[in-house]
Amino acid sequence: MLFMVTNRRIIKGEYGDEERPNKKFEYQYAYNRKPRGKDQFEASGKQGFESTLLKELKRLKKEEGVSTPKVGIYIHGYNNDYQDSIDEIVDLENSLRDIHKYAPVIIGFSWPSSGKMPYYLSDREEARDSVGAFTRFLIELNELATRNEQDCFSTTFCIAHSMGNYLLRKGLEYLSDYLGSPTGRMLFDETVLLAPDIASKDIEQDGKGKYIAHFSRRTHVYYTKHDRALKASSAKRFGANRLGRHGAEDYDNLAPNVVLIDAKKYANSTAIAGKKDRAKEQVSVHSSHRYHPDILKDVVAVLSSIDRDQIDGREPYEQDGEPMRNHYRLV
Repeated sequence: MLFMVTNRRIIKGEYGDEERPNKKFEYQYAYNRKPRGKDQFEASGKQGFESTLLKELKRLKKEEGVSTPKVGIYIHGYNNDYQDSIDEIVDLENSLRDIHKYAPVIIGFSWPSSGKMPYYLSDREEARDSVGAFTRFLIELNELATRNEQDCFSTTFCIAHSMGNYLLRKGLEYLSDYLGSPTGRMLFDETVLLAPDIASKDIEQDGKGKYIAHFSRRTHVYYTKHDRALKASSAKRFGANRLGRHGAEDYDNLAPNVVLIDAKKYANSTAIAGKKDRAKEQVSVHSSHRYHPDILKDVVAVLSSIDRDQIDGREPYEQDGEPMRNHYRLV
């Protein structure tokens, strides 16, 4: 089942590329599953959102026999309008269903990216301006989980793509100011960073993204040297290496729960050729992590919390003749 949370302001009857004032956002549910362009979430409101979400988790357990259904957040990247943000969670749901054999619950967070390729820097500003709304959403999500902790039987995940990782990084930093360092139950069982458009140093223990590891039981980062979109991003960000293209700078300075995956064997133009998204457009290398079946199989194994050394289709890099436990390649 799909849900959406958005801080996009309604402009001329449509969700536009400006944020709502005062860190406001809207809960959306009751997705009608109509053809692209006619599909929409037909209901909104926090109470209905929460009751529908909890009802679906109970249904999955009782009617489909899924003992621990998965519920996760998906944060899109730049160059996405509102329809694009719906398309991405529809495609992700279909891909995960094919491998999982059931559809996990996905909550998209649609921040006001413009959906226009040249607007990278303005999208970056919109992502920064959306941090307040996103953090408020995380606080309310945490409160929902806490209220239902005794009856909670689901596992949680977060998937962020491209510039969505910047929003996640900033949001968890602000969340730490509100909640302090988490102890006991983490906010997410698994966090997956796809082609993250943040600095390579951010993921390190003393980096700006350290809170991603703090609020996750485990964090996986997927990168590829073939990502030309992030090469351009490096130039726009004054030459700083991007995590989604270069991986980490210092693998000795990663938290024990952070794992890097070199996906270049499948995240390249040849491997992804002919793969189309919901809009019938060729999938880019930058988005290939969400579409190539061999990468998706690895992601699904991660979401299933399989031990990092037991996931088929990957092998560790070596350091000083010994296999590394935080750096793997897909084979």
